[in-house]
Amino acid sequence: MHGDLGRGFAGYPMVEEAEATGVVAGVYARLLDDMPFVPSLFKSMALCPGYLVLAYEQGAPVQAEPEFAALADGLAASVRDAAIPPPEQEVREALAQFVGPLSRMLLLAAGLRLALDGGLEAPPAPGQPPEPRPVEPRDPAPSPWDAPAPQLYGEIREALDTPLINSIWRALAGRGLLEPAWAALRSQAAATRPAADDLRQRALDAARRVPWQSAASPPALQAAGLGDAAPGMASVLDCYLTTLPRVLVLTASSSVTG
Repeated sequence: MHGDLGRGFAGYPMVEEAEATGVVAGVYARLLDDMPFVPSLFKSMALCPGYLVLAYEQGAPVQAEPEFAALADGLAASVRDAAIPPPEQEVREALAQFVGPLSRMLLLAAGLRLALDGGLEAPPAPGQPPEPRPVEPRDPAPSPWDAPAPQLYGEIREALDTPLINSIWRALAGRGLLEPAWAALRSQAAATRPAADDLRQRALDAARRVPWQSAASPPALQAAGLGDAAPGMASVLDCYLTTLPRVLVLTASSSVTG
């Protein structure tokens, strides 16, 4: 559909804000009450709207809890020395804004993956779809086809060995900062891989300590008629549990001040 540009971005499907309808629009609108745009993790889960509801129900009640925030911040702090931050102050400041959201999405993805395997002791998420509302991101991510981003997206995907481009890179592209940011981080992707692998395991360990009030667990999926969706959603979550640590180890050093 988009010709050669597809090789730069479209390796992993997502439901963009402008495409959201029905249940997906209801979840997105609620996410946007507290976020400038919908994180790519939710856009990928939206391929299965029923599971998106369950995942939102698991994550929403704990997102504002101090314990969740402390665990997520601890993940970011554990890799602040893994990479050298970009020299440009504007780029560092832009990257620093994403360290917190990246660590929170990593912790959420870990919790959802554990829940999908029945590894959390929490009641099944109820699966009650929210009412649709207008989806109005305050700071929408640019189109994945905006030049010159598609070519750089291809480089990022190859260096990180991932089929997806998550929101941080698209947001940087929208600010005109993707090229200098990636120029500074590209050469560090391979060297930080061991730290990223360790971070993934720490995220799974930390997720077991989150006070989840409900879980998108096998009983929740069965009650929602989504038993067949489990393998596909497991694949989505595994992709993010690989990608998010690889991005976080590259960016966490930018949040260090002084």
